[in-house]
Amino acid sequence: MDLSPDSPLAAIWTPAAVGALVQVASVLGFALLGWVFPRDPAQPLLHRDLGMNLLNGAVLYPLRLTVVAWAAGALRLGLLPTDALPGPWAQGLVAFLLLDLARYGLHRAAHRVPLLWTFHRVHHSARRLDSTTGLRMHAADFLQLSALPILLFGVLLDTAAWSPWVLTAVFGIGAVFDGFQHANLRLPWSSPLVRAWSAVLNNPHFHAWHHTVDGAEIDGNYGNTLTIWDRLFGSDVTRPTLPRAFGVAADQGLREDPLGWQLLRPARPA
Repeated sequence: MDLSPDSPLAAIWTPAAVGALVQVASVLGFALLGWVFPRDPAQPLLHRDLGMNLLNGAVLYPLRLTVVAWAAGALRLGLLPTDALPGPWAQGLVAFLLLDLARYGLHRAAHRVPLLWTFHRVHHSARRLDSTTGLRMHAADFLQLSALPILLFGVLLDTAAWSPWVLTAVFGIGAVFDGFQHANLRLPWSSPLVRAWSAVLNNPHFHAWHHTVDGAEIDGNYGNTLTIWDRLFGSDVTRPTLPRAFGVAADQGLREDPLGWQLLRPARPA
């Protein structure tokens, strides 16, 4: 397939288009896998949370096309040269590790800083987890997450000479794991293969403990793709069994609110 700048396909297969396609494929694919191999057999394939998650994702998508796209194009400072990186594989590895660590740090702050938690708790208001849950977030949360790659690869690192497909691949990995970690997918924790996978990479069992309704007492598992950050920084709270329930405690005042109201009302302390 010719994807050179002069190719007619280049106008269609842009990094943004490929990223959107990867995210859609991840959501659909892991939704179907969760239906065939469910963690919770009583959870239907179609439910209210799923509809609200998809609607929320559709509402936020214009922000990606406008505000985020504008900022990504305007903030091209490249303060640190990257000439020492020998090629696309080295660039991709550095970009992946930096972005995943930054996402871990921001995610941990979203739980520990009261103002950030005011927005992030909207994501945790879901009481049924599936591959669409990653689309459920406050606009402020979305803009914070979108700012990370802009700051890393537009302001901090000089990536002007990189192939755009390096960062597309890095973002694609994050999109796949976003759908996978939230999926209603059964993974036998007693399996050595599952335990070995979880020692390095995120999965539905590991992330289920991030969404426990008892988050005030069991708060951790912030990693997006790699789980090593949680072990390095002491935030791994995984247990052999699954949490008793998902969501946020009643004192957060969100469990019964429609998602649209959660997104529109002004931020207020928890």
